[in-house]
Amino acid sequence: MAATTEPTVDANAAQSAIKKKKAKKAVADNTKYQGVQDVMPITLKSSHAKGRHAVASKDLEAGTLVAVEKAAAAIVRNQSFISMCHRCFGPVPTKTQTRNKTDASGKAIEGQKETVSVPAHSCGTCKMAAYCSEACMKQHSAEHGVQCAALAKCNTIATTHNVPLENLRAVLALIGRRAVQGDSADKKPEFAGSAAASQQTPYGCVLDLNANRHYLDRSSIKQLQTALREVVALVPESARVSLSEAVELACIFSTNHHQAAVNGQQLMGVYPFSALYFHHSCTPNCVFVGEAGGSIYVRTLSDVPADTALTVSYADLFQPREQRRRELLLTRHFWCKCRRCSQPLSQSIDRLMDGIQCTKCRHGVMIFEETKEVEDINELMTDISALDQEIQGKFAECESCQTKLEVTRLVEILKEAILSYSTAHQTMQRGDFDGARLQLEAFIDSFEGKRVLSPYNAYLINAYVALIRVCTQLNDVGRAIRYNSIVVERMLGPSDETSMPIPKHYPRLAEYQMSLGDMCLKQVKKNAGNRTPAGRSVVRRYLKEGRAALEAAYKSRVVIFGAESPRAIEAKRLLDSVKKEQDEFARATGDKKKPKKPKQEQATQPATSAPAVSASATSA
Repeated sequence: MAATTEPTVDANAAQSAIKKKKAKKAVADNTKYQGVQDVMPITLKSSHAKGRHAVASKDLEAGTLVAVEKAAAAIVRNQSFISMCHRCFGPVPTKTQTRNKTDASGKAIEGQKETVSVPAHSCGTCKMAAYCSEACMKQHSAEHGVQCAALAKCNTIATTHNVPLENLRAVLALIGRRAVQGDSADKKPEFAGSAAASQQTPYGCVLDLNANRHYLDRSSIKQLQTALREVVALVPESARVSLSEAVELACIFSTNHHQAAVNGQQLMGVYPFSALYFHHSCTPNCVFVGEAGGSIYVRTLSDVPADTALTVSYADLFQPREQRRRELLLTRHFWCKCRRCSQPLSQSIDRLMDGIQCTKCRHGVMIFEETKEVEDINELMTDISALDQEIQGKFAECESCQTKLEVTRLVEILKEAILSYSTAHQTMQRGDFDGARLQLEAFIDSFEGKRVLSPYNAYLINAYVALIRVCTQLNDVGRAIRYNSIVVERMLGPSDETSMPIPKHYPRLAEYQMSLGDMCLKQVKKNAGNRTPAGRSVVRRYLKEGRAALEAAYKSRVVIFGAESPRAIEAKRLLDSVKKEQDEFARATGDKKKPKKPKQEQATQPATSAPAVSASATSA
C-alpha cells in the first residue's frame, strides 16, 4: 500500500510514446545471439507478447549455469572507487602517503601533516581511476585516454547540474568502449561457459537495448543534456559523440544496467544479452551473480522444466506489491504483470508484506485490491498519482471477520509506522546504537506487540534487520541471534501458505542464515567451558540452531554461486566447524541421539498440536 506519491513525467512525451507503441513491431531476430545455444542449456525465442526471451532447452536442476556475460561497459560504484580496479575489477593494492592536512573548506593547514592510504596505481591526471597493477593501467590506457579529461571535471559537472555522477561516468565508459571497438551493430558476441573464457560483449549490442528516453520528464532531460554537453566537449574530437547519442547512452544505462558484487565491492554494468533475454518476475527461477572480471553468471534458483521461461528479479522481493511495482515503473519503466503481481491480493502472500491487522479481531489482515491493472504504461506515466487517487472513498475488508475500514485510514497507520521506523533508522545511522535499540524495540512493541501490523510486514522485518546490526555493535550477541532467527523465519513466510515471499534459495536469505550460523558458532566457543546444566542447555541450543542455519546457507550458496565458489566454500568451512563442535560437545557431556520410537509405537501416540505463539511473544 503506497504511502507517498512519486513525481510524474511529461504528458506530451508520454503521449508521443503511446503513438509509437501503437505501431506494430516486427518480432525480434535472435540470429546475433543464437551462439549461446551452443554452450548453454537454453533456447532463445521471440514473440509479440513476450519479446525476446530465453527458455530452458531441457529440464534444469537448481544451480544450473544458464548464461555468462562480460559487461559491454562497466564502472566501479562510487563507494568502491579506490578499492576496485577500473579495468579488471580486481582488488586494488594501497600505499601510505603523507600530505598536508586540510580544513573543512579544503585548504591546507600550515604545519600539519597526515598519513593516508591511497591506491598504489592510479591516474595522476584525473585522479578518478585506480588499478590493481601497472599492467592493467597500461592495458586500459586507450579507453581511459578518451575519458580522462572529462572524468577530471565530472564531480563538478554532476554537482552543478544535479545529475548522478555515476550516470556521467557510465556514459564516458560507453564512449571509451566505442572508441576502441567501433560501433558496428552487426558484430556478434562470443559466448563461453565460464567467466575466464568469456569475451566482452561488443559495444554494438548496447544499441539493441531500449533507452526509454520518452519516460523522462523535460526538466530531467534538460539537466542531463546540459551536463552531458559539458562532458562530451572534454572528450577528444576523434572519439566524440553527438549530444543526442550521449543522452541516449545515459538512458540506456539508467534503464538496463545491473549491479554486481565482486569480492565485496560494487560495480554497475551494461549486459546487453542478459538484459534482453532474462525478463523480470517477482517469483524468479534464476539469479544474476557477480563474478571476477566484471562478468555475471545467470544460475537457476530452482528446478526448471524444459521450455519454461527463465526469469530474474529486478526488485527486492520482500516488500509490498505496490512498492515493487512502483519501483519497477520508475526505474525500469514497466508495470509488472507477473503471475505473483496479477494474482488477487486476497489469495497472495503479498497481502502480508504491507499487512495491517484488523482493528476489531486483531487476527486477519485488511485486504484492498488497490491497483487497477495497467493496460498502457505510457498513460500511467503521465500521472502516477492516479494510483493514490484510486484509494479515495474505498474500503478494505478483514480477511477473517469481514470488518471494513476506510483505506485512507490504513494509509495513515502505515505512515505512522514508516515515520517511527525512519526515526529509529536515522538514529542508528548517526551511530547512536543504544538509542536506536530502544527506538527499534519500541517500534516493534507498538506495531507488532499490539497487533497493528502483520508479523510479516516489511517494515517489521527491516526493524529486526536493523536490530541485528545494532546489537552486534553493542556486543549483545545473544540478542542479535534472537533477532536474526526471527528474520530468517519471517522471510520464509508462514508455514500454512502455499507460496513463499522469496525463493527458497535467495541471496539475501542465505546471508542472514550465514550470519545466524556464524554468531551461534561464536557463542558455542564462548560458552564451551560452562559445564553447568544451564550452560550445557545454552550450548546445545546454539549448536542446533547454528547447524540448521549453516546447512541451509550452504545449500543455498551452492545453488546460487556454485559448489566451488568462495562463498560456498566459506559456508562449508563454518558448517564443518559447527559439526566438529557438536561432536566434541557430545563426547564431553555424554550427549547421545535419542533412539527413534518404533513406527507402531509412534502410531499409537495421540495427535497434539503445537501451542500458538503470538507475534508479541515471538519478538520478546
